[in-house]
Order: sequence, then structure tokens, then C-alpha cells
Amino acid sequence: MKVRKLISFFVYLFFAALVIFIGYSVYVYVTNKPPVEEISRARESLATAKNKKAGRYASETLREAERLYKWSMKEWETQNSKFFIFRDYALTRDLALKSINKSTNAGNEAKSAKDKLQTRVESELATLKKQITKFEKYYEHLALSQSILKSYHRGKTRFLEAQIEFDKNDLQEAAKLTKKASEGITTAEKAAHIKLVEFYKNYPTWEKNTKLAYSLSKKGQTVILVDKLQSTCTILKGGKEFKTFQAEFGKSWMGDKMYAGDKATPEGVYKVTEKKSRARTKYYKALLINYPNGEDQRRYDRMVKSGEIPRRTGIGGLIEIHGDGGKGVNWTDGCVALENKEMDVVFSHCSVNTPVIIVGSRQPIEDYLN
Repeated sequence: MKVRKLISFFVYLFFAALVIFIGYSVYVYVTNKPPVEEISRARESLATAKNKKAGRYASETLREAERLYKWSMKEWETQNSKFFIFRDYALTRDLALKSINKSTNAGNEAKSAKDKLQTRVESELATLKKQITKFEKYYEHLALSQSILKSYHRGKTRFLEAQIEFDKNDLQEAAKLTKKASEGITTAEKAAHIKLVEFYKNYPTWEKNTKLAYSLSKKGQTVILVDKLQSTCTILKGGKEFKTFQAEFGKSWMGDKMYAGDKATPEGVYKVTEKKSRARTKYYKALLINYPNGEDQRRYDRMVKSGEIPRRTGIGGLIEIHGDGGKGVNWTDGCVALENKEMDVVFSHCSVNTPVIIVGSRQPIEDYLN
């Protein structure tokens, strides 16, 4: 009897344990579901962040989001390898939620960074455009060195490339190109400005000679006034500008002529010494002026004596106002070139001894750069 009771007790105990185990298993199965939704949301959040260019503009935050997502997936795999009643998805779920949070932050950071970069690059492109406009207006036509021009054109090319990348919405590449463009253009602009300032050191003399030109004209003389910076040749009559034409000069026109072969157009007060036409000139028509005058000769002698000019180098001569111009560039060996039809006008209004006054500029540097 006792044995039967004992057996019954153990059977009861077994079934009770079995019921408890089954109940617990059902509870675990029902309550400990895999974090499928969280994992799916984490994956979608990563995709959204990448679409917002978080890889470019919030790379560290995105990398952390990806790290958390991968860890979550690995933890999920670990839990799935266990018998179902021993699985615990709490860490998997927590990692997925943290990944979602990081992905969201990465997307927001990317949008903010992109907006800031877009504003910055847009502003820099606008500044560069102004610099280019300024350079082309005030400096590009100067007698600049190849290194200055090369720096400018390289910078302008980078600017155009940056503009293309900006329009394509590749802001980071646009920013890199904008920086290179700024370096080239700014370097060229500074060097060109230094050269212009150096050129303007002779302005007091130019100003004096310009006043002389108008004064002689008011006294009844026809005067030829040449402005190298403005590339003009003006006929003055009665103290007023009668005719003004575009002129071309020597390749190294910035600065006074010092010696033969320097490709510079002289500055000073001269006069016509000879009128040439037909077979007497190879340049259609020409007005020979008295370069070197006394002042040119004295300066040349001082420079030879000081060693600034080698003794074997001559002072040069045969400076003319002549035709065959209109090429659009400064190409002569130091002469003033005009288009033939304009040379006809100047030629007809000049005679031997007509004053020819050549200045670097009639206006001060402040007015020129205004």
C-alpha cells in the first residue's frame, strides 16, 4: 500500500512538473519573441541614413550605427542557436534600438553638415566669381609674367570644375576644388596687384606730363597723348579730346623703356621727327618719334655706369606710332600700333614736331581700381 502511494506521488509529481514545464515553455515562447521588428527598423534606418549621405557627412556616427546593427545580428544568431527556453533577446533588441538611434542621428548630422557645406561652398563660389571678374577687368590685360597667368588660369579652371561639381550636388568635391581655385586666383591677384603698384610709382611724372599735353593743346598745338594702361592713343585739339583710338604696345609695356630689346614702350615727352608712308615703312604708315630724348639718354648712361645695364647693350631707337595694329594683343618691339584706318586719321593730323606724350596712366590707381 505504501509502495502504491509512493508511486502515485511520483507520477503526480512528474505530471505536475511536466505541466509546469509546458506552461513555462509556452510563457517563454509567447513572451520572448525574436526582435524581428526592431531588426527590420534598424536595417531601414541605416538605409535612410545612407540615402542622406551619412557616409560622407556623418561617417563616424554611421559607422557606430552599423557596428551596433552587426552586433545585434550576431547576438540574435547566438540566441537562436540555444534551446528556445534558454533564449534571451533582450540584448539583441537593445542593440537594434541603439542602432536605430545612431542611424537617426547620423541622418540628421548629415543633413545639417550638408546644408552648412552647401551654404559655404555657394558663398565661396560667389566670392571667386567676383575675384575672377575683378582680375579680368583690372589685371588680366597687364604685362604679367607667365607664372602669374598660369596661376590665374589654373585657379579659374578649378573654379569652373567646382561649379560643375556643385551643380551635380557633389559638395565635398566642389569644396576641394573651390579651395584650389581660391589658392590660384588669390595668388595671381596679389602678384598682379604688386606689379600694378610698382608700375604706378611713376604716376607723379605721368600726371605732370598729362597736364602738359592738355596745356600745349589749349595753346593751339595738336598733341598726341598715349595712355598705356587704357591702351589708347588720343588726338588733343583745343584742350579737348578730338579722337581716341585703341592702341597696342610692346610686349613688356608696363614700365619705361630702358634699353634695346626690352620690348617696352617708352614714357615721356617726345615729338614727331619724321612721317613715313609707302615704301619708307613696313607698317602701312608711321610717325617716328625722338626716342631716345635727352632724359632717356641720361637715365641710360646712369644705369650703364651703375651696372644695371651691360655696356654692350644699346639704348635702342626707331620708336614709331604706326599702322598694322588691331591684333588685340600687345605685340610690337616698343612702338604704338593702330589699325590702318585709324592711323590714317592720326597721320593726317600730325606733322613734324607734333608733340607725342606717352604716359603709363592718366588716372591715379585709386580711380583705376574703382
